[in-house]
Amino acid sequence: MKDTQPIPTTDNTSQPARKKRASGGKVFLYAVLALVLLLALLYVAWLRPAMKKPISAPLALPTMVVGPAGEEGSAELQPPSNLEKLPVFVEPALEAGKKPVCGEETAWNVLLVGIDYSDPQYTYGLADVIRVVRVDFVEMKANMVALPRDLLVEAPEGRFTEQNPMKINQSYLFGTPGWGGYLGEGIGANSLAEVIRYNFGVTPQHYAVVNFDTVINFIDAIGGVEVDLPQAVEDPSPSLGYFPAGPQVLSGERALALMRIRTYYSDSFRVSNQTLVMKAILKKLTQPAMLVRIPSLLEEFKGAFLTDLSMDQITNLGMCFLKNFELDNLRAAQIPNELLTADFAYIPSLGSTSYTYRWDQRTVD
Repeated sequence: MKDTQPIPTTDNTSQPARKKRASGGKVFLYAVLALVLLLALLYVAWLRPAMKKPISAPLALPTMVVGPAGEEGSAELQPPSNLEKLPVFVEPALEAGKKPVCGEETAWNVLLVGIDYSDPQYTYGLADVIRVVRVDFVEMKANMVALPRDLLVEAPEGRFTEQNPMKINQSYLFGTPGWGGYLGEGIGANSLAEVIRYNFGVTPQHYAVVNFDTVINFIDAIGGVEVDLPQAVEDPSPSLGYFPAGPQVLSGERALALMRIRTYYSDSFRVSNQTLVMKAILKKLTQPAMLVRIPSLLEEFKGAFLTDLSMDQITNLGMCFLKNFELDNLRAAQIPNELLTADFAYIPSLGSTSYTYRWDQRTVD
């Protein structure tokens, strides 16, 4: 062996020591889990309670005590002057073994209101459109009754600062925050609901209120509505204009115009056109392509209307109802003309006479 031949070595002291490092994938996983946990805590602590909270003031109708005056905690409540007794609506009996398709309650009486005042805060407004809808969650049907805005009604004694009689559309106005003429709890929907119950015996359990701007914007958001007019409709005002007979797609602005026209027609004619547009909206919402957009539409418009329902109720029950509802199961009705008497009556809050509709027990029935 030559002296210059290299000698192999096994000395490892010159190699750097290896350090244990945490996997980058594990760090990312831990971060994701922490984020999910944080979001879950936020949902439980804030979002879920917020979703279950009523969007607006809840209905707070007082108990209608009927009985001899002088009993402890009670006083005799007198009926409206045009009726002999207080009207009472008897809830239909549920057939044994049947359960709601949606939710846990068998039926709702819902008050739908459209006001003539465009204000995002809903400070004022007369009830230009009034509908009482009974939604049956067992049979998946809905009965909708239109109440003309010029109905002459009375309020229970001591519940309003304004004197009787009044127009039914005023009973909403008097409860608005800007007017403050209602002595009960809640806002305009509450004062209107109490007047409806007192005069007709039906107790609204929930409500929804929209203004002109919300109607226009919502119809535009769903791509307009298709209506089939049985006859041409026109108004001398250029802002309302002319509508030909037959099927046509209306934008939000044109749909609202159709719902307001009555110059050459009766009020019942205008009410029927309002119902036509409302049915068209419901028909559009029940289309499969529109159903998937419901959550995003609710998120977009949740601050544009008033209701005592929560976002959770609207989303879950609303989606369930629309998926299981057939338009043929909507029965829309209005008070027949022969049960209404057109007249001019003195309205104390107006300080003058005004065009009204008088009615009697036949209308209640």
